[in-house]
Amino acid sequence: MPNPRPHDADPMGPAEFAALFEASGRLLWTIAAAVVIDRTLVDDVLQEAAMIGLAKLDQFDPATRFEAWMGRIVRWVALNHARKRSRRGTRSADAALLDDLPSAEPAGHLPDTRNWLEGEHFDDELTEALRELGSTARACLMMKIVLELDYAEIARTLEVPQGTAMSHVHRACAKLRQRLEAGRSEIVRDA
Repeated sequence: MPNPRPHDADPMGPAEFAALFEASGRLLWTIAAAVVIDRTLVDDVLQEAAMIGLAKLDQFDPATRFEAWMGRIVRWVALNHARKRSRRGTRSADAALLDDLPSAEPAGHLPDTRNWLEGEHFDDELTEALRELGSTARACLMMKIVLELDYAEIARTLEVPQGTAMSHVHRACAKLRQRLEAGRSEIVRDA
């Protein structure tokens, strides 16, 4: 993760923003993906968030972490995209972010993100179970599981208390486990 800027640093310029944005790419991609759960939207979310971030460079406080500031912008943009889709009620069957994830192509500078879970596929049942989680819980879970961040880093990035990040991860794991076990029980009963 990029280090916070010195408190007495000159205002951030576009080149420094681009470098920090790229260095934070996996984290920002994961936040966007956790909210929209649709790989077709993640790049759009990141591009829109980058444009907003560039337009608001004068509002960046050098005493804060770039990842937290930009992560907040990415979450807002992603939530707006998710709300728009929810209102339209549209989702194609092949649009899920986690469907056949190894073949997903996130932004060009993030090639290693596509190897989550070492090539294993998320099935429809897991994708739907993830959709049932709240966006913050999903973001915490994905940051912990996929990026292997510690709770302190998740808390700093999402600007939530560390205990809250920990609770989100543990509750999300329990909900996923419960949902997936219930699904397996139904399959056994139907067989």
